Formats: sequence, C-alpha cells, structure tokens
Amino acid sequence: MAASLGMSILLVALPIWLLGGGYGYVATSVVVGAGGAGAAAGAWLVGRSTDRWGPARVATGSLSLMVVASATMALVGHVLVLGLGHLAFGVGSIGVMLSRQADLTRRIPVWLRGRAMSMMGGSMRLSVLVGTACGGVLVDLVGGRWTIAAAGLGAAIGLPAVIPTARRPEREVVPTGAGGPGLATVVRNETRPLLAVGVFGALAMAAREGRMVILPLVGVALGLRPSAIGALVAAGYAADLLLFPVSGYVMDRLGRLAAMVPAYGLLAAGFLLLASADTSAGVLVAGVVMGVGNGLSSGSLFTLGSDVAPVEGTASFLAAVSVLIDTGRIMGPLLVGVVADALGLGAAAVALTVVMVAGVLWLLTVVGETSDRSTGVGTGSSGS
Repeated sequence: MAASLGMSILLVALPIWLLGGGYGYVATSVVVGAGGAGAAAGAWLVGRSTDRWGPARVATGSLSLMVVASATMALVGHVLVLGLGHLAFGVGSIGVMLSRQADLTRRIPVWLRGRAMSMMGGSMRLSVLVGTACGGVLVDLVGGRWTIAAAGLGAAIGLPAVIPTARRPEREVVPTGAGGPGLATVVRNETRPLLAVGVFGALAMAAREGRMVILPLVGVALGLRPSAIGALVAAGYAADLLLFPVSGYVMDRLGRLAAMVPAYGLLAAGFLLLASADTSAGVLVAGVVMGVGNGLSSGSLFTLGSDVAPVEGTASFLAAVSVLIDTGRIMGPLLVGVVADALGLGAAAVALTVVMVAGVLWLLTVVGETSDRSTGVGTGSSGS
C-alpha cells in the first residue's frame, strides 16, 4: 500500500507539473513511462534476490530506494532527473510488489489464491485512490516539487511493516530458490506459461497505464484545475476499491476467465466512451466504467502468475513474468503520447481500446483457465 501510494502521487503530479512547465505530450509520457521502464529493468535482479535473501529484506531495500529517488527528484527538478528518478522509483515499486507476491504465493493455497491476490490488489487500489486524490490537491496547495517529495514520504510509511522481519529471518518464508535453479534455467523450463501469461499481462498493463496517463491529459485539455483532475482519476479508483472482493470471489468460485473477460471488456468499453467525451461529466462516466472493469480485474495478473509459477524459483519466475508485463507499462504511456501528438487524445483512447481487445482475445485463446490444472498453461504451481 505504501509503495503504490507513492507511485500514484507521482503519476498525477508528474504530468501536471511537466505540462505546466511547457513540455509536450511525448516528453511527459516518456517521464511518466520511466517508472515502468525501471520496473522492467529491475525485475530480474529483484526476483533472484527475493529467492535468495527473502521477501522482507528485498522490500526494505526497495522502499528505501523509493525514498531516496523521490528526494533527489524534488531537490533537483530537472526533466532528465525526473525521468531517472522515476526510473529508480519504478525499480523500488517492482521490488515491493514481487516480494509481497512471492510471499503470498508460498503461504496461500491455490483454492484461496484469487481472494488473497485480489485483497493484495484491492489494498493497493485503496492507496492509489488516496494518492490520486491527494496528488492533485497537493500540486494545487504546495506545488509539484513538494508533491514529489510527499511521494517518497508515502513510500516510507511501509518500512516499519517489513524491517522487523528483515532483521529476524526466522520469521521469513523459506527463500524458495536458495540453492535451486537459476533465473535462466527457470525461464528456459517455463517458457510456454511465461509467454502465455506475460504477453496478456503486457497488453492489460498497457491499457491500465495508458488510462493513468490519458485521464489527466484529457482533464488538462478540458481546462480543469489540478484538484479536479485528481478527483476525476480518483473517481475511477473508487469503483476499483468497491469491487475487488467480487473479483477474488469469482476467480476462486467460477474460474479466472469468468472474472477477467467481463472485467477487461469493460475497460475497453471505457476507453471508447473516453474517446467521445467532450465534457467533465463525460470523462467522469468513462473513468467510472474503466474503474468498474479494473476493479473486477483486481489481483488477476498476480493470480495468473502465481497459478503457473513453479515450486522452485518462484520469485525468479514471477520476475520474468513481470518483465513482460512491465513492457506494457512502458508501451501504454508512449502509445498515448505518440498517438495524441499525431491524431489527438480521442485517437489515443481508441488505440488503447484496440490493445485491450487484443488482450482479451489472447486470454481466451492462449492462456485459458489457469485454475483448472488439466487445461491451464502451467506445469505445476507452488500452491497446488
């Protein structure tokens, strides 16, 4: 929750500050997308480190990196430093996420996994709701520089939750890959489930991250104040927060596809609504529809990765999946920036619709139902 709080504050503050400073859509999208690039670049190291040293120590180091990156961005403020700082912030965020996911994968059986992962996703959505609302208000009240500093303070809140376990390894889950297969071996042995889940995750994440960029940009284009833009983004996350228990229940009781296909279908529909929205009310409706879809997909990518992860080298496998997923975190903002510069924000929303529809088709035809071991793509899960 602390890591996603810091990240969500940045994702609202950075585009508003950069656009207000005269930078264009492309430069803004590159800086915003740097968080995803950092997550993709750091995932390999994080996965192996988690397998070797345990989730708590990795989470402690990751949160500390986020604090340092935020402080540097706030002190310097140059666009290049903002990009590099967001890159480091992204490394920290993937460290927190993967270490928590690996911990839950080892502790939670498969028949409860959907609910556990949706709870993880839902708790992150709660902090994103707070972060997006506060990000716009803070830019109004104290300016972009202090808002970026506040993102680091948000991440620091998480340190007391993981430092005690990091200092007492006997409380830790057994590092699942210590003395086991290396990262290259895990990737080679699990290529099919890795690609099946990773490609879908990349498409879904491109749509999700594109949503985070395009909503503030549409708000700026409509001439809304930063606090109003933050409220628009937060409205969608309120729907996310309300629906995450439904996501976990449906995934565990009816199957992964029963939850994910309608959820991601609604996300695509929301982008179509946004493409035709020309008032703040229209943007609000589109944001809520996307929020409902995103809420119904809460924890879905965590669950898919954990369903097909091998018993040995769990965190390394999850890191490899995350690398593929995080290409979407880069692709989404860049797609919005490039298409918006060339054809406008409406065309960018249509492009995100196409990406999400392609993801749903991949989910149905390639991934399949991962909770059914006879038809899923996995070769054996740690929770089976």
